[in-house]
Amino acid sequence: MQFARSQWLDVITDALSGFGRPFPWDPVCRLLGGQLNAPVTGRFHWDTHGHGIVMAYPFPDWFDLRDVAGRAPAAHPLARYYSTHATTAPLSTLQVPFSAGPDERAYEDELRAFQIENHVWIPVDRGDSGVLVVGVCRPAEPFDERSLQLAVLAQGVIVAMHRHWQVLDEWVADHPLPTGAYLAAEEARLTSRQVVVLSLVAHGMTSRAVGDRLHISSRTVERHLENIYTRLGVGDRVSAVRLATLAGVVASSPVET
Repeated sequence: MQFARSQWLDVITDALSGFGRPFPWDPVCRLLGGQLNAPVTGRFHWDTHGHGIVMAYPFPDWFDLRDVAGRAPAAHPLARYYSTHATTAPLSTLQVPFSAGPDERAYEDELRAFQIENHVWIPVDRGDSGVLVVGVCRPAEPFDERSLQLAVLAQGVIVAMHRHWQVLDEWVADHPLPTGAYLAAEEARLTSRQVVVLSLVAHGMTSRAVGDRLHISSRTVERHLENIYTRLGVGDRVSAVRLATLAGVVASSPVET
């Protein structure tokens, strides 16, 4: 379990090492598949109307995953369970098995033919737009208690990262960055979270206000600022904002002293 934690720490570090990158579904799913010994791992989102979107990493070539996933909201026991229960716990098909009904049984037989009948699903986000899960699939051997412990560990990381990206995407959408900000951030070796913290500071927000906006503590904000000072070679927030503004990382704005 300690090794698994260190692997997730490496994924987090790599994902947060640069600015403007998309959510790292590929390394996240590949690591999860490796830890749970599953040949198919991917993300699956379905809405309240049963319409689903699926992507796997890597995408399987021995069956039509999009067709199989498209029928999952109505036929898969985990999809039906998460649609009708408020739980966010990772669950397996050993805990929520296929029923004896003809439709579910036929669907299970189809999955068995494709050698993906045993599943663990990890809820990542759920709301008015539907349910987003990360799932792993493998044949024959059911997922045991240790597999579910690894799934719980992975869930904590994936959910936190997903919320982080949501905050960043919302901020960038509401506050377009200057031309060249992405390149400048990379050159300054600033992470995406550091750029957002610096942008909020540049708009005159205190550490506490920044923390409230990003759902982190003011102490964490201060640590971000200290790392920013080190990377930019300055000693205070005014100098950091001025240098970042000149570099095009943040927009010009009065800064609170």
